[in-house]
Amino acid sequence: GDVAILVALLYSGNPGDYCILAAALIGHAAGRVMAGPPAHAETGWHWLRSTSFEARRMFAAIAVVLALGPIIAITSHNHAGPLSTVGLLMSPVSVDDGTLARCLAGATHSGCFLQFDLLRASMPGAVLRSLLPTAVTLVLAWGLYRGRRFAAMCAVAINLFTAGVAIAYYLIVPLSFAPDGMTSLLQHGAITACVANALPPLFFAVALAAALKHFPIRVGWRRLIGGVGAIVLVLLACAAVYLMYGIAQPDAFSPRATASSLLAELPGRFLPIGFLSHMKLSFVPRTPMASIVYQGVGLVFWIVVLVVVIRWMSDVSESNERAQARAERLVETGGESMSFMTTWEGNSYWLSPTGKSAVAYRVLNGIALTCTGPFGEPSEWMDDLTGFTQYCVERSLSPVFYSVHREQRDALLEAGWSSIEVGSEMVVDPRGWKTTGKKWQDVRTAINKAKRDGVTDVQSTFLEASLDVREQIEDISEEWAQLKALPEMKFTLGGVEELRDPRVRLLYAIDADGRVLGVTSWLPTWRDGRIVGWTLDFMRHRTDSPNGIMEFLIARMAERLRDEGLADPEHAVEFMSLSAAPLAGMNPERDNAREGGVPAGEGTQVLQHALQIVADWMEPAYGFHSLFNFKRKFQPTEAPVYVCYPDPAALPQIGLAVVRAYVPSVTPAEVAGMLSTLRS
Repeated sequence: GDVAILVALLYSGNPGDYCILAAALIGHAAGRVMAGPPAHAETGWHWLRSTSFEARRMFAAIAVVLALGPIIAITSHNHAGPLSTVGLLMSPVSVDDGTLARCLAGATHSGCFLQFDLLRASMPGAVLRSLLPTAVTLVLAWGLYRGRRFAAMCAVAINLFTAGVAIAYYLIVPLSFAPDGMTSLLQHGAITACVANALPPLFFAVALAAALKHFPIRVGWRRLIGGVGAIVLVLLACAAVYLMYGIAQPDAFSPRATASSLLAELPGRFLPIGFLSHMKLSFVPRTPMASIVYQGVGLVFWIVVLVVVIRWMSDVSESNERAQARAERLVETGGESMSFMTTWEGNSYWLSPTGKSAVAYRVLNGIALTCTGPFGEPSEWMDDLTGFTQYCVERSLSPVFYSVHREQRDALLEAGWSSIEVGSEMVVDPRGWKTTGKKWQDVRTAINKAKRDGVTDVQSTFLEASLDVREQIEDISEEWAQLKALPEMKFTLGGVEELRDPRVRLLYAIDADGRVLGVTSWLPTWRDGRIVGWTLDFMRHRTDSPNGIMEFLIARMAERLRDEGLADPEHAVEFMSLSAAPLAGMNPERDNAREGGVPAGEGTQVLQHALQIVADWMEPAYGFHSLFNFKRKFQPTEAPVYVCYPDPAALPQIGLAVVRAYVPSVTPAEVAGMLSTLRS
């Protein structure tokens, strides 16, 4: 609201208001940047937000003001700003064909420039061409808000150019014909207009150049060079089309076009019409095709510029392919039970300053949602929590650590974050695996039944399995997915594509006829370069498979790991994780309490309640709670996992980000199907 008011005042047509208010806004931004943290400022997240984030937000607001000002100006009685000629659209004055014809024939009276401006403003293509630079500037303002260095550099260049044009227009050019020099300019208000129009963009450019440290994200050189190349090629192509058409059809213009007049008019085909005031027209188009070419070449050029700038502003500082390749290696140096999920498609990566550790995340609705905690060198993990947070703040993102364990959760709580338990990971120690006792009756029954039916378990990787087995696994997965009201889930739940990694183990059940009845996948966890654990991920079985097939497979995996450890004690696996069912096993009484038993704030309880609603909504389709209870059959140790967040204002976005992470391709029709499942 404040920005809108400033825009209206700045461009209402009063140069005094324009200068004073813009200078005050820029001074306020510069003061916030240079003053540093107040004496009472908190450490951690809040101080980060009060520097880079606040500075970028202020500069982005100023850029929006400077971009949208001309739009306000065209609705004002005093049309101020570089697009002032567009304001003639609001005027009842229309083009006088007779006067225009005399002016095109060589007349030089003062009314000619008014007729030229009215004609330009009557051309839809010219008007749109003049508005597109404003759209480009708004995209750059968005880039400033997101911390893009290239946006800051472009904004500096644009505002320096704007200041230079204002100085030339109001000072240098008038001095060439003013009878009394500076005295004439003072008497006619040119000096005041020059100050009002030149100083705000000049001050803004200087302040922004001094604050470039707050804009760390750089455009990749390949994308930058490619974008510049595209702009240059389109500019040359549009200029060639215009010149070739004019030379081929000179009579389509009035007066008749010549090579020299076409070249003289060429810059005017691409500049906003506000910059063409008091510039003579050489000719006007007479035919519809001539009008399309005359108005369209500049419009096409600026559309391409807008698309290129949008791509630049969405670029990232480092190729995600290189970061992913690095993450693939880091996960083998150290990680937790779910760290292997960070290697899956869809994640972006933050690398620590040393490059020895990383955090995987996805940007959804302004939330940087991590896929578990840091991985790589364990000694860096606690520092990574702060490093990733700062990285997000510099990019105007709200960091959220998802599915982290208690140690990292406690460290974040100490830094002032809030947390919610989003599930319990089920962990089994295969070194002491046994199935004796009443609690194991279901598991023993499943094992014995499989043996009687001639079912055996086979361990391999997906690519090592025979083509027939791979096809059966894909068929089982497709059959399973068709029974769900929503698409197959992602994020921390793998599908068939994730089975193809040769580091992932498969354990599948097959009967005497070679028919695959069920399949599980197991993700490795490394410490100091060796595998110390396996985590259950993919679980599928045929709809007509005998009961207990999944219990059989999980029990056999535990037996295999136990036996491998007995055969090679130095490389014995320390844990077998059954993973955590998403949004299942949440404990409001336990997870929403801070250390010392102090209840969490109301905002945390709101998010916990929202996530519980999401879990209940998805339960009929995915059976989270059924899966949670199923895993309890194996008498595991329950290790809670948490979602940790620093900014209570982002609570609604966090809930939506979690849903979108798990079901990125959900459509309205699928939601309707989900609701029908829920009602049934």
